[in-house]
Amino acid sequence: MNIKNIFLFLILLLLVNVVQATEVSVEVTPVQDVSLSGRPAVFDIEVRNLGPRGEVKAIVTDFNWRKESNYGFYTIDGGSTIKDTLRLSPTSNVNPGIYSVNVRFYATRDPEDYLDQAFVITVVPYKDLVFATLEHNPQGLNPNKENLVTLKLRNRYKVELTDVVFKVRSEFLNQDFVTNLEMEETKEIPFSVELGNIREGDYEVNIFGLFDNNIVANLTSTVKVASNPDIKENVRDEFSFLVKTSEVSRVNNGNTVSGEVYSRVVSSFERLFLQTSPNPRNIEKLNGAYKYTWQFSLNPNDSYVIMMKTNYGKPILYLIILALIVYLIYNRINVGLTITKKVLLLKSKEGHIVGLKVLLILKNTGQKVKSLRLSDNIPGLLELPHEYGTLKPSSTKTSVAGSTVIWDIPELLKGEERVLSYKMKSKVAGLGNVTIPRAICRFKDKAEKLYIVKSNSFNLF
Repeated sequence: MNIKNIFLFLILLLLVNVVQATEVSVEVTPVQDVSLSGRPAVFDIEVRNLGPRGEVKAIVTDFNWRKESNYGFYTIDGGSTIKDTLRLSPTSNVNPGIYSVNVRFYATRDPEDYLDQAFVITVVPYKDLVFATLEHNPQGLNPNKENLVTLKLRNRYKVELTDVVFKVRSEFLNQDFVTNLEMEETKEIPFSVELGNIREGDYEVNIFGLFDNNIVANLTSTVKVASNPDIKENVRDEFSFLVKTSEVSRVNNGNTVSGEVYSRVVSSFERLFLQTSPNPRNIEKLNGAYKYTWQFSLNPNDSYVIMMKTNYGKPILYLIILALIVYLIYNRINVGLTITKKVLLLKSKEGHIVGLKVLLILKNTGQKVKSLRLSDNIPGLLELPHEYGTLKPSSTKTSVAGSTVIWDIPELLKGEERVLSYKMKSKVAGLGNVTIPRAICRFKDKAEKLYIVKSNSFNLF
C-alpha cells in the first residue's frame, strides 16, 4: 500500500464514526480529541452487542497509548447497547502532532471476530497555547491619570484551561491574573494602571501564561506612554542690608525633555554689583538696561537653579576703605599747615608809599607739627624790619639782594593759628613796582618727617 492509499485510509477513518463487525458495533463521539502532552483524550462511546448476551472487551493495540474507562469489560445483552467514556493517554511524552490510536473491540466468545476502531487524537504543545496582547488608548497612556488597559487572551485550541496564571511585567506594570479559558475562547480582562512619573516613549511589556507549571504564553506587547510636559518654576527673593539675592528654580515634573529659556532685565547700575551662577548664555543691552538670558534643557525629574546676587555692601565697603586710605595718605602728605601773606601799604601825608606792614598767618588744620622754621625774604629796596608783632624773629640775615627774617616756633597744635607781623621802610622815595616773595616754612610731623609749605607772593604796583 503506497503513501497515498494510507492517507486516504486515515481520512476514511476520520469520517466514519460508526464501525460494525459481525458481533460488535461501536459509535464514537469525541469529547476532547485535542489534548496536551501527558493529558488524556476523551471520547464517549456506545458499544452494541449484535450477538447473544456475552462479554465484550476493548484493548489498545498501540503500545504507546493506554486506555482508562469505567469498565474493565462490557457485559451486554444481545441487541443491547452500553455507554462508556474512554480516556486515551500516551504511555510516555509524545511530540505534538496528529495520532491515530487503534482500539480493538471483540466478544470474548469469539476473539477472532473483532472490530478495530481508530481514535484520532491531536496533541498540541503547551508553548504558544494562548495568544495574549494588551490594548490601550492609541494616543498613549497618560502619566497623570488612571488608564484603562485590557489584557486580551485567545485559547488557540479546543482545550479547556483552568486556573491559568498570567503575569504582566514591565518597568511600570506588575499585574497577576488567574482565569479559566474554554475551548478556543477569547477573553478580555480590563484593569487600571497609574504610571506615576515615567518618561514618554514606547515600552515593551512581557506577558507570561502558566498552566500546570507549563508556559502557555510568552509574548511581548508594546505600550505607548504619552508626552506629559509639566514644568514648575519657583522664584525666591531675599533682602538683607545692602544685599539682594534671587533664586530661580525650574523642575521638570513631566515625562519628556523640555527646552527652557529664562530672562531677566537689570539696570546698568545694578549690573555693576550683580553676580550670577551659572553665567547667562547671552547678555543684551536694551535702552540703557541689560537683558540676561539663560537657555537650558531639563530631563524628566531634573531641576535647574539660577542664582543672582546683587551686593552693594562690598563696593561701598571698598569705597570706604579707599576713602580712608586716601584720607590717611592725604594726612601723611599734607599735614594741614598753611601760610597766608598779607601786605599793607604805609603812606606819607603826601600819599607816597614810605613802607610796608606784612602779616604772616600760620594755620594748622591737620595734626600737631613741630620744629617750625619760618623764613621771609625782603627785597633790597626795603630796609630790615624795625617793628615786629608779639613774636620776635629768632634771627635776621642781610645781603646785597635783600634781607631774611627767620622765626623758630617749637610746635603748632591742631587747629592752632599764629599771626606774625612786621613793619619796614622803603629805601627810596616813592616805592614803585615791587614783588614781595613767598614766605617759606619748614617743619616736622610726629614721625620726624620734614615738610615745606610756601605762602602766596604779593605784587606791589
